[in-house]
Amino acid sequence: MLVAMLFTFLGAAVFVIAILAAMIQRQNETIRGLREKMGASTASHSLHYYSSHGGSLPVIATSRKSMGSGFILTLKNESSEDVILAVALANPGANRRKTVSVTVEAQHTAEFGHFDEWKLTDGDTVVISLEGFNSVTMRLR
Repeated sequence: MLVAMLFTFLGAAVFVIAILAAMIQRQNETIRGLREKMGASTASHSLHYYSSHGGSLPVIATSRKSMGSGFILTLKNESSEDVILAVALANPGANRRKTVSVTVEAQHTAEFGHFDEWKLTDGDTVVISLEGFNSVTMRLR
């Protein structure tokens, strides 16, 4: 009788283990599928891809206040190629203008607090452009 009960429990344990193994396999397949989708959505593309898909500049531009005074401009290149950007700076209140060339490597981020003698300050307008793409305009506040 004891042996029969042990075999019953053993059979039930094997059944539970099989169910758990199937659940784990399904979860692993779901995770693998999500990772593939995530990889596809974050894949970098060539400049040609961006220009032929709406012409949006493949750069994310943000700004933040610096630890001291002024601002930090952050440029993140999302393409698979280096970009040479034209950055036009203007401060209408001070009647100043300057254009600089900035290179951002593929899939890298660059930060700037100043461009030569130009320190980014409140009220500055920054226009970021690349030939063949829509430009991005920011006003620092």
